[in-house]
Amino acid sequence: MAVTVKLPRPPPAEDFSRADLEFRGVDHSGPSYEVRAFFNNPGADAGTACEVAEGYAGSLHVFGHGGCFGELGHCDVRDEPLGVYDLRMPHQLTPQFKTLIVTEALRRLLQTGGAKSFSVTVVAVVPDNPTSRAKVADPLKFESVSLITYEDPSAAGIPLPQATAVR
Repeated sequence: MAVTVKLPRPPPAEDFSRADLEFRGVDHSGPSYEVRAFFNNPGADAGTACEVAEGYAGSLHVFGHGGCFGELGHCDVRDEPLGVYDLRMPHQLTPQFKTLIVTEALRRLLQTGGAKSFSVTVVAVVPDNPTSRAKVADPLKFESVSLITYEDPSAAGIPLPQATAVR
């Protein structure tokens, strides 16, 4: 229940004020689970300690639906509305967007080496739930993961322009 992705090296640590791992298209139709992210530890699994020495970057939770209890087609997600005037909310199982803030872990990683890329291993940890009808084999499914860094001029020590009063 782990996925390892190679990502390009971001800008130097002093050039960003925040770093996020963004997960797009996260499936939450199965059981609830914890997502743990590890930098440069492709062997990480559910038993890996959540410690800096192991490359631990952080975690988030996916609250699952526990499987489908309806009839055939009940949990099929529509790609588009049924009509132009269909104003219903999106289907409850529409894939989610999740953000994991990894600023401090990324800064530590950038201090340790000068490689042009690094790996992110994402591990799903599923708690025991005897009432769930969902398959527990591998709930970790997502379309993509991206590393996003943000530059905040005030965090970098660059003074902000002064506001002028308008008369």
